[in-house]
Amino acid sequence: MTQDTNDITAIILAGGLGTRLRSAVFDVPKPMAPINNRPFLEYLLDHLQQAGIKKVILAIGYMAESIQHHFGNQWQDIQIIYSQEETPLGTGGAIIKAIKMMADDDLVFVMNGDTYFPISLTNMLKHHKSKKASMSIAMFESEDNNRYSPFNITKDMRITSKGHGAMNLKSGGIYIFSKDIVHYLRNTPIQKTSFESELTPRFLAENRSMIAYTETCYFIDIGIPDDYIKAAEYIGVSNKNI
Repeated sequence: MTQDTNDITAIILAGGLGTRLRSAVFDVPKPMAPINNRPFLEYLLDHLQQAGIKKVILAIGYMAESIQHHFGNQWQDIQIIYSQEETPLGTGGAIIKAIKMMADDDLVFVMNGDTYFPISLTNMLKHHKSKKASMSIAMFESEDNNRYSPFNITKDMRITSKGHGAMNLKSGGIYIFSKDIVHYLRNTPIQKTSFESELTPRFLAENRSMIAYTETCYFIDIGIPDDYIKAAEYIGVSNKNI
């Protein structure tokens, strides 16, 4: 735990419809899908708490009341604030709406509410600051370019475009935004948009400093039924890599 992370807000995108997972889990929103008898979202909050995060904005939508009823306004040492969308806004729109709830244009962690990638958030933050990045993306190695979008990345880990990246690095769904990105999004009207396919290419076109952070760590997407079934083998095991 460091003072750096104590003062940082994290946003978890937990408002998706979870249509891919309906065959395995149909009565709760995707982030509440049970893993080893615990809602998946609890593991994400545990990960943030272990890293020293004290405030989390949950961007919710589909079956939002299930999440609110379970967590209330506090999870252990974490204060929880809700950003609820009335109609689906996509990942980009959900981030924009949530960022408008922050007190100022400060650095923020953003993470997907349906992926498990227990990297060291404190190490990612140090890397982000050392590179003076506008945005950092935590990445894992995968040769699957159909399921995951590839990036073109230089040897010093700068992201130059989305394309046919030879390094086989794919987004693990954890991001850090510096103040310039937060300010930009705070001043963007709330609208339905995709962070991955619309906002990220826009930031790249504007030549903002975007950095890849890598770590050898298991990645799992519980939105895929096969991965969800396997998740119990990997999630919930003690992880001190914070």
